[in-house]
Amino acid sequence: MTGTSFFSVEKIGTGRSGGTTQAESRIYNERLVVALVRRYGQLAKTDLTRLTGLAPQTITTIVNRTAETGLLRRLEPLRGKLGQPSVPYALNPAAAFAFGLKVDHRGADVALINFTGEVIAFERGDLPQPGPNEVMAFAQGVIARMRETHALAPERIAGLGIASPFHRGSLDDGLLPEARLEAWRRIDIRAELDRRFDWPVFLHNDGTMAVAAELMFGAGALSADFLHAYIGHNVGGGLVLDHHLHPGRNKLAGALGDILVPAAAQDNESAVPLSRVASLRALAGRLNGSDDGRIWSSPDDWGDLGSPLQDWIEAASDGLAHAVLNAVALLDIDNVVIDGAMPKEVRKEIAKATRRKLARGLAQRPQPFSVLEGAFGHLGPAIGGASIPLLVKYSNDRDVLFKD
Repeated sequence: MTGTSFFSVEKIGTGRSGGTTQAESRIYNERLVVALVRRYGQLAKTDLTRLTGLAPQTITTIVNRTAETGLLRRLEPLRGKLGQPSVPYALNPAAAFAFGLKVDHRGADVALINFTGEVIAFERGDLPQPGPNEVMAFAQGVIARMRETHALAPERIAGLGIASPFHRGSLDDGLLPEARLEAWRRIDIRAELDRRFDWPVFLHNDGTMAVAAELMFGAGALSADFLHAYIGHNVGGGLVLDHHLHPGRNKLAGALGDILVPAAAQDNESAVPLSRVASLRALAGRLNGSDDGRIWSSPDDWGDLGSPLQDWIEAASDGLAHAVLNAVALLDIDNVVIDGAMPKEVRKEIAKATRRKLARGLAQRPQPFSVLEGAFGHLGPAIGGASIPLLVKYSNDRDVLFKD
């Protein structure tokens, strides 16, 4: 079944089950410095010494080494203060590149991003009810063209991340005909593509990939902990704690779409999964074809969908507020990020309505609770897919770095 393997261990170094070596500590400290520079935008050596607690000599060695290898770039000195001018360092956008592949029931997207998350190239392939062979052929062709067009050095490519709903419990979701589903059940697309490339290939569900994009290049720069809700064909999600992505033992943590929320008054059930009321599939049901497929084909502009859209926003925000209240009680987080394959103005309305419905229930918390809008919209899963190789190769996450 696709989705049974998530990591290309043979391409990211030898795993260990013992303690940490001096070399591993050096790598961890180097990645910690890079992660802090990513989070704050730019930092001087004195800032890094204060934030890490490492000795000034150690920081100087690390910063000089990462500047020599091209991960960091030296900016102009900051003058006008007492003492020696402060020299800040920032990430070098050309230090590394990564590809993201997003698969859905109507096609596939390939994104190429640089080290700072800028989308260098993007291509959408319309593949109605795609099978794995069509997706792999599309991905290989697009990646080959992007590599040639942008003259990417092989050593600068961190890897490929696949965001796919066609694995685990999603295989019987009604997205594809049975013959197509059977093809997805029989293949491990991560392993198949891993054999075709010289860099690591990773696979997660599309919700987890979307939160990875937010962690690396969006709200993660400001929020140490947040729950992420991604509204697509279903409602996906993810969890970030202490600036680290927590996919869970089965890579399904943050599966908000499965949380039970109160059903509408006219339903025969008392509770239904969040995806039943807050997904684009739920919106499509309300529209009953009157949108001419715009919610799938034009995620940046739906035009005027009238009262069905307003009714869906109300129902979706009701369900999201209920799910978030439960998550906050369990996880003690102070932020939720709402994103999805929808126009910015619709995302804004959902976030505003959810914020209003959460205000009373979370009013007594010691820290204010924030409902934030995501940064990437329909590009989130593809950008998130590309961010996973960067997380694995350049993150200071010990669980990733020393994973056996």
